[in-house]
Amino acid sequence: MQSVKIKYMKKNYAIYQVAFKIFLRKGNNVLFLKLSNKDTWDWPGGRADKNEGRVPIKKILAREIREELGSDIKYKIGKIAFQYRRKCNAKNLYNLITVYEGEYISGGIKLSNEHNTYQWLNPKKFRFNKRNYPNREEFAAFKEYLK
Repeated sequence: MQSVKIKYMKKNYAIYQVAFKIFLRKGNNVLFLKLSNKDTWDWPGGRADKNEGRVPIKKILAREIREELGSDIKYKIGKIAFQYRRKCNAKNLYNLITVYEGEYISGGIKLSNEHNTYQWLNPKKFRFNKRNYPNREEFAAFKEYLK
């Protein structure tokens, strides 16, 4: 029997930050935010902090929602809706973003400085344009989810 030596190549794996967002519905409408530094759509949520490695995902999302929408907002989180990647140019890294379905219950919205405006829009009727999203993958994931 002949011995075979296998040579393994070391892979250069991608490094991602993880983020969680909520597709917050109120009737037929969904909460859409505009990023302050760009004219692009966004949803509430954000990246997990370095010290949140053992924190449940829904608690991370709750923290982000409080930071971005204020503490008065009440909602219910549902199942995972879709995922996409978004490049964070400042850190030269990508974020892997998981978007959860959500149902608005009550409360007023008080935006953080990350977003400059918000609108409740019907995603089936509003004409979204891929130029109004940070990247094509994000726009495609959103449109696929709506089908």
